[in-house]
Amino acid sequence: MFDLSSLELSYIELIICIITVALGGFLRGFLGFGAALLMVPVLSTILTPVMGLVIMYLVEVPTIIYLMPPAIKQGSIKTIIPMVIALLSTIPIGFYFVVAIEPEIIRIVISVLVISMVGLLASGWKPKGEIKLWTMVLGGGASGLVNGAAGVGGPPFVTVLMARNDNAIITRANIILTLGCMSLFTLGTQIFYGMVTLDLIKISLYTFPIYVGFTWFGARYFNQSGAEYFKKGALIMLLSIALITIIINL
Repeated sequence: MFDLSSLELSYIELIICIITVALGGFLRGFLGFGAALLMVPVLSTILTPVMGLVIMYLVEVPTIIYLMPPAIKQGSIKTIIPMVIALLSTIPIGFYFVVAIEPEIIRIVISVLVISMVGLLASGWKPKGEIKLWTMVLGGGASGLVNGAAGVGGPPFVTVLMARNDNAIITRANIILTLGCMSLFTLGTQIFYGMVTLDLIKISLYTFPIYVGFTWFGARYFNQSGAEYFKKGALIMLLSIALITIIINL
């Protein structure tokens, strides 16, 4: 087994990592998203950027296995297929933009758009009729581009799914399904580029129980009494992510 002492973490840093993983797991279980946007910055700061990214997506594997089956039953696969195809297709294009355009600019532009949409949704606005196919494709494409270029692919597609006239159960399930596909694709890309090492897999084994356990707790809370707080929690999370992203990149 990997010796954690080789990481040379202080007790405070270790406690921060444990709390971050626990909170990330709860958000993943309750909202269906938000874990990476909390965990990656913290783990990347305490460890290294590569370690933070790889560990995040490694611990996602058992969580996806746990969350996917009920999400398949509750969500609408037909609805998200165009979004997922667009998302996965544009991730490689996003890698190109890392060279052509400053990632900070992309993050700020997308964050401003997300804040505008969150404001509309919080005001009670709903689009007339169903969200059009082109909007779903655009949301998925934007997520793929941003994920490839700047590593924050969740907010665009989550915002589009939040704007649909679906109840909290269906919305959360669709988010889980879409994010699961994106996470597995990202992990596959990391493996392809040799970022996933045996030591990182061993480190991830220490975080599995905490992350998966709190994911279960978050999902249980949603199923028992949290559905009524889903929209408010999701909007607060999206707004927080967007504001923090803008502040960090200004």
